[in-house]
Amino acid sequence: MKIISTLALLFFYSTLFSQWTQIQQLPSSDIISLCHNGDTLYAGGKNRIYFSSDKGESWDSTTIIPRFKSVNNIIVYKHELYASSFAIGVLKSTDGGTTWQNISAGILPEVSDFTEWRGDLYASTLGGSVFKLEPINRHSWLNFSNGLSSISANTTSIAGNSKALIAGTLANGLYDYLPANSATWNERFLLGRISPNEGVYDISTGHDSLFIAGHTGRFYISTDNGLNWNRFGNIVPSLNTSLVNAKQAFLLSRLIFDGANFHTFWYYLKKDSLQHPFVNFSFVLNHFTYKTEIFGNRLWDASSKGLFYMSLSDLPGISSADDEINPISLPLRFISFNTKCEGNKVLMTWQTAQEENSSRFDIEKSNDETHWTVIGNRLPTGSTGRAEGTYLFTDDSTGQNSYYRIAGYEVDGKVQYSNILRSSCAAADVINLWPNPVRDKVFINIVTGIQSQVIIKVFDNKGALVKIQRATILPGSNQLNVDVQSLANGVYQVSIVYNNGQTHKTERVLKQ
Repeated sequence: MKIISTLALLFFYSTLFSQWTQIQQLPSSDIISLCHNGDTLYAGGKNRIYFSSDKGESWDSTTIIPRFKSVNNIIVYKHELYASSFAIGVLKSTDGGTTWQNISAGILPEVSDFTEWRGDLYASTLGGSVFKLEPINRHSWLNFSNGLSSISANTTSIAGNSKALIAGTLANGLYDYLPANSATWNERFLLGRISPNEGVYDISTGHDSLFIAGHTGRFYISTDNGLNWNRFGNIVPSLNTSLVNAKQAFLLSRLIFDGANFHTFWYYLKKDSLQHPFVNFSFVLNHFTYKTEIFGNRLWDASSKGLFYMSLSDLPGISSADDEINPISLPLRFISFNTKCEGNKVLMTWQTAQEENSSRFDIEKSNDETHWTVIGNRLPTGSTGRAEGTYLFTDDSTGQNSYYRIAGYEVDGKVQYSNILRSSCAAADVINLWPNPVRDKVFINIVTGIQSQVIIKVFDNKGALVKIQRATILPGSNQLNVDVQSLANGVYQVSIVYNNGQTHKTERVLKQ
């Protein structure tokens, strides 16, 4: 009862800031997907697509899409209309939605997202990674997961800029990175480390920057085409988040469940204040938002109650969907951040670029990755206007499981954070293997305080050595992988030995 009263009070105040208008021509039920192409806005319903060519003033619809239960994703590619329905597959129309053709051949039916990138159409799926539409006839799909292991099987969203294609996954803070002019993916981790509870809800683009909304309520930005990521905003926990990019701000929908009903909140964050928390400007009771979109200077809401919109001008200082005028200003960028042990001390080094407005660097330490303490600082190595710098700091009072990050402050008070790294000084070595069962690659994480050569051996169930691999590990966290795709299905023993044989681990894995 207390939760409902609180929500009702918040709703009363939120209406002072915004006013949603429902599209009466469309059903007051599930509108699940949105996209726009040129001057046309498309909204996916249960078994058809609605479209408007006059910025939402009047609407028409396609014919019923055969076998569809819901239109989960829409895209217009080469003047053809493509739609997917979960567990059904992909259909396309070459005549604006009058007739439909099933083009599900080659692709898993659980399509999670579409994107057009460098002239081709790609689809992320739950269970089969990424697929590419056959480019000549456009009637079937080609598997496009070269370089991806089984831990990337569930891809939830996909988007790209001019330099790279990014696919998000369900867990571990894992994302897949494909550079332009390459056919091989790289599996990478947000902030450079495994985060078991982190997945990707949504990926958005603006200029050549990329933005990710994570399952943990965290938000990430990359200004180097997806190679490295930094946090922005505060943590906004949600059961589903849709992130959109306006000229002056980011806008997002947040879904919560109070034990009985779903409710949707909306927030914005100005691009000149990315270090500040998101601002709540509206929310609606008993309302499930599937997707948000910006089109025609309106914010659109595809929901369980139908299609709604509100004018961007209702929000303070947010007036346009076009972000071409005001590029995102993030002058300071962390190129690298590393830690290593020297005895029981932690030596930190970091390198920056675009230091034009830097004022200082704070070295921060935490035991839980939530509460941070400043343990020292460094001034920029040159005068204001210097392009880059290299820095060093030593923490003399270390302990096990300490976390470190660098906060880079600019002259106007803005702050950018480095990746978060954990110290392993004076801590027992930790060796983890995953996944198990395995299909393609066994990943091995070794946390140690020494530098050593490591030998990895794989034995079959008869004790025969079938694979051997050597590598060098350094103090800190090391990630290795062993490709077992060519091995026959069965049970294997993976042996890991280093530190002149003093540290070793053997684990059974099932190859499927």
